Amino acid sequence: MATAADRRAVIVAGEHVLIACSGGPDSTALLDALARLAPPRSWRLSVAHVDHGLRSGSEGEAAFVAGLAATRGLAFRALAVQVVPGASLQDRARVARHEALRAEAARVGAGVIALGHTADDQAETVLMRALSGASPAGLPAMAERERRLVRPLLRVWREATIAYCAALGIEPLDDPSNSDPRFLRSRVRHEVIPALEAVFPGARRRLVVLAERQRRLLSSADPVAAPGVEIVDPW
Repeated sequence: MATAADRRAVIVAGEHVLIACSGGPDSTALLDALARLAPPRSWRLSVAHVDHGLRSGSEGEAAFVAGLAATRGLAFRALAVQVVPGASLQDRARVARHEALRAEAARVGAGVIALGHTADDQAETVLMRALSGASPAGLPAMAERERRLVRPLLRVWREATIAYCAALGIEPLDDPSNSDPRFLRSRVRHEVIPALEAVFPGARRRLVVLAERQRRLLSSADPVAAPGVEIVDPW
């Protein structure tokens, strides 16, 4: 994450960053690492948790994140959104979550919103887009920095965030929806990616590299596409 900030300007010195934290291992590692890296970079950090109201007991997750923020001296706010159950539930939850985070960033004066997406999330996204008929413009998937969203963990594998929390004695929360087979991403994560790795070892890495190379191609064709962000193969 220090490399992402210092070499690739994913977060620049002096920025006010709103950290979106669900309490899972990825965003918990994000919160802790940013808090440790902030002082020499003059970052101002705020934390937000979004409750989608889709599971009973989800309000308790906000209390966990509030505790993480408090022990690190960071301002915290719990946000609640309403997502009506139905088709494309995860997509609609994401839209509602981002709207709430953008509103909170405006309220506290944060210039960017930090999300806990990892290299695994990137690989899953690239695969889903490729198989759903996305155009070449869709294959770069997520960028480390785009508009007001920053993803300092995008070149870090999920197992590293789990190990990070374990090393610090932090017990992150487990979101059961991440293993719910009703959701496409869950099935890709737990069924498709492992099957691909069994046949093509290193498939996850290849998918991430594909996204980076496609982003480089599009950026060279349109220099304005990703201003100020160096595009290189991450591995």
